[in-house]
Amino acid sequence: GLRITVGPTILWADISAYADDKILITGLTDEDFYVTPEELSHLELEKVTAVGKSQKAGTVKGVGPTLDTFLAQYGKTREDFKQIKFYADDDYTTALVKTLEEKEIVFSIANGRESLEKGQQPLRIVIPEEDSGKWIRMVTKIEFTVK
Repeated sequence: GLRITVGPTILWADISAYADDKILITGLTDEDFYVTPEELSHLELEKVTAVGKSQKAGTVKGVGPTLDTFLAQYGKTREDFKQIKFYADDDYTTALVKTLEEKEIVFSIANGRESLEKGQQPLRIVIPEEDSGKWIRMVTKIEFTVK
């Protein structure tokens, strides 16, 4: 789809309620480490709008770094991985395999100009043009599996 971006995306939302929440990153570097929404907010941000197939999914305005931007900090690209698995605080998990090769994946730390709702914090994955079942929220762990 057509995307017009004018200048950098600015984080308008107040994320202070969950800015320091820890998200475990495993498999990306030799040692596991944590990132926080605060740290993610300092990367180059994108704003995307994703429309769910159901009323419940609704429309989500994701603001955050893309997967590619996140990986670039560690000298990696998505081609290095065969799978990325996201774990939510409520025990929901989703694994991206095919999507990993084809779609834009945004680590969303805000919903447009609003902070993430309580049931979405500290991180929501937004993938435009992908089944909304993959837009996992309340992400507390991201597991990378190398090829």
